[in-house]
Amino acid sequence: MIYTQELVAEVLKVIEETKLSVKEAIKRCLSGKISDHAIWSSVHAYVFEIEKRLNLIDFILRNCFRGFDEQNTIFKNLLRVGVYEMHFKGVHPALATDSIVRIVKRRFNLKMASLANAVLRRAEKFDYKNRVRKLSKVRRLALEYWHPEWFVRYAIDMLGESGAIELMKANNEKQSVYVRVNELKANVEEVRRYLENSGIEIEETPLPEVFKVVSYEKHPSVLDWHSEGKYVVQDLASCFVSHVLDPQPDEIILDLASAPGLKASHIASMMENKGVIIAVDNSAERLERMKAKMKQLGVKNVVCRLADGCKIKVGDVDRVLVDPPCSSTGSFRSYPCVKWRFDREIYLKTIEVQRKMIRNAFRNLKSGGIMVYSTCSITFDENEENVMFASEFFKVEEVEPVIGVRGIREFRGKVFPFWDKVVRTFPHLHDCTGFFISKLKKV
Repeated sequence: MIYTQELVAEVLKVIEETKLSVKEAIKRCLSGKISDHAIWSSVHAYVFEIEKRLNLIDFILRNCFRGFDEQNTIFKNLLRVGVYEMHFKGVHPALATDSIVRIVKRRFNLKMASLANAVLRRAEKFDYKNRVRKLSKVRRLALEYWHPEWFVRYAIDMLGESGAIELMKANNEKQSVYVRVNELKANVEEVRRYLENSGIEIEETPLPEVFKVVSYEKHPSVLDWHSEGKYVVQDLASCFVSHVLDPQPDEIILDLASAPGLKASHIASMMENKGVIIAVDNSAERLERMKAKMKQLGVKNVVCRLADGCKIKVGDVDRVLVDPPCSSTGSFRSYPCVKWRFDREIYLKTIEVQRKMIRNAFRNLKSGGIMVYSTCSITFDENEENVMFASEFFKVEEVEPVIGVRGIREFRGKVFPFWDKVVRTFPHLHDCTGFFISKLKKV
C-alpha cells in the first residue's frame, strides 16, 4: 500500500529537482500508477498547501532538528508532511507522527524511523508562533505570511508595509476562477445559460466575454462545454492583455512567446479567425500541445513557429504581443512553488531575454505598428524599467484602465515618467493575477 503522505513526498521531490508546476509534477509521479481521482485530488491539496507555507514548515523543522538540511530529500519531505498535518491540517499529532514513522521505517530503516519520531515529537511541542514574534520585522513577516524575505522587502518598498501585507495575504488565498467565452464556438449568452444551468454561479466582469465564477457544484473545467472548446478557464488580467492589443480582422499579428496559447486563441477569436497570427515558441513540446488546443478551440488563423522569440524575423507585421518569460511574482496564488525558486542570476538573465524580445518586436513591426508588452510579474525591473528601455525607440501609448491601477511612479530612487499610461493588476486589489500591461507604438 502506498500512503498519500508518501506520494506527496515523491511529488515534492520532483518539484524541487525539476522546477515543474504542482500539476505537472503530480502527473509525472502518479500517471500509470494511481487511477483513483480522489487520491490525485488529495495529493494535489497536500502539495499545494505545503508549498504555500514551505518556509514556515522548514523553520519549525530546523528548530527541532539541526541536521534537517543535510538529510535525504524524501526523508525531509516526509517530515514536512508530518509538520503540515499536525500544525496546519488539524490531524492529531500522534496520528500524524505515527503515519510518517511507519513510512520511514518501511522506506529506510528502524534508526531513521526513530529519528523521525523524535523530530516530530519535538515539532509537536514547538511554539513556532511565539518564536516567530521575536524575530526581526522582515523575517517575521516572511514567516507569518509565507513569503521569501527578499519579496517582503521588495513589496514593502513598492507598496508600503500595509500594502505588502495585504498582497501577501491575497497570495495565500484561493485563486479566483474566470471563464472566457470562446466566441468562435459559442456566444456569451449561450455560455452564461449553460454555466448557470450546470450549477455555477457567475458574475459579469469589465470584459464582456469573461465571467467570474462565484461558486460551483462542479468546476467549469470538468464540464462538457469546456472539453468542446466553447469556453476556457483564463485569468481576468490575462484576458485584458488581448483587449489592449486590440487586434483587427485581416491583420498580421506576431506573438513572440505564445505557448500555451490562451492569449493567441483569444486574439484569434477577436479577429474572427481572419488574418494571421504567427505564434512563436522555442519548445517543440509546448507547440504540439498548443496546436492541439487551437484545434479544440476552432482556431484556424494561427501558424505555429518553432523559433527563438528574441531572433525570429518574419517581416513587417501590424501588431506584436511580447508576453515573455518572467519571474511570475504575480502568480504566487496559482503557483506557490515559484516563491522559493528566485535566483538573482537567472532573474537578471530573464530581464535580458525580455529586452531582446522587445528589440525584436521593433524589428518586426511596420511603421505605426503596435507592441503590447505584458508580464505576470509585479517587479519594477521587469515592467516599468523595461518600458523605459523600450521608450528609447518606441512611443509609449496610454492603456485605458478598464481593470487595474496605474503603474509605479518611483521605486528605490528610480523614476518612471510613463506611470499614468500603463496598467497593473494586483491580487489584493483586483482578485486576479498580478499583471503589468503596456502599449507602445513604432514611430
